[in-house]
Amino acid sequence: MLGGMLRFYSPLISDTMERLGLPSGALDDAIQSLPMIPSLKICGPAFPCRVVPTSEYVEIDTLLEMIDAIPSGAFVIVAADEPVDAALWGGMMSARAQSRGAVAAAVNGGVRDMEQIAALDFPVFGTGRCIKDIRRRGHMAAYDVTVLCGGVIIRPGDILFGDANGVIAIPREHFAMVYHELETAFTEEAATQRGLLAGGGARSLFDQYGRF
Repeated sequence: MLGGMLRFYSPLISDTMERLGLPSGALDDAIQSLPMIPSLKICGPAFPCRVVPTSEYVEIDTLLEMIDAIPSGAFVIVAADEPVDAALWGGMMSARAQSRGAVAAAVNGGVRDMEQIAALDFPVFGTGRCIKDIRRRGHMAAYDVTVLCGGVIIRPGDILFGDANGVIAIPREHFAMVYHELETAFTEEAATQRGLLAGGGARSLFDQYGRF
């Protein structure tokens, strides 16, 4: 089903989850792909990691352990408990994550080494670019743990989807239900789009398919 998710797009997923009575799952709008790629679509199970702010020098031992522990197919999440004036993700992290088989990474903070990341063609989401090193500003406290990122609680194994609109999380226990509903929603939205392009009226198409 994960491969089938790449037919969809995050607004449709968000709308579908809310129609099912679930929270939207959309992470804060500030978390966007860097750089923005209109055609980007990526999906995988969450591998969440927690960063704690600090003013003390803490070596990156746990961060290195985390990078070496990333499961194949994972969508890595790095969430700082509070804003950290440092990059939470960078080029060498992307290189190792990609070699481990990760599909993407998202952080609730800055990203650096944009040239190196672009050369890898590895999808990264963040709130912006940041040059500064994490040492003396934050440290990786734990990984493969539940985190709060972009206002959404993300647990290991929850399903993450990212595209040019942002990132959305689907609780793992609801994924099959959401996927089934998405297939119907996608078919109805596609029919509405075709009708609009053919000159159909918005009202009549909404009445027919319930989508707009």
